[in-house]
Amino acid sequence: MSNTFEDQLTASARRLREAQDAELHVDSMPHAVSEHSPLRLYWGWIATPAAAAIGLLIGIFIHKPAAQPDDFVVPVVAEETAGQSILDDGADYALFVSL
Repeated sequence: MSNTFEDQLTASARRLREAQDAELHVDSMPHAVSEHSPLRLYWGWIATPAAAAIGLLIGIFIHKPAAQPDDFVVPVVAEETAGQSILDDGADYALFVSL
């Protein structure tokens, strides 16, 4: 059996862990429900569809359609536009292009 430093360190850590684990006090919980308990499965199968149904009913009852305007308004588009050509504004657009 090899007795290297790593083996000694591992054995020492194991002994320390076992000594600390032996001193731990864990209360028993007789009322706890295990994860495979029929009670736990029952609530999951009942609560999920119930929550979905309640959400659907709330959504149906608070749904209010948006008010539709009675007459259709056409936006006015100006025939003439005011502005100037980029050739006439005096800005040097060559600075925006890197070659």
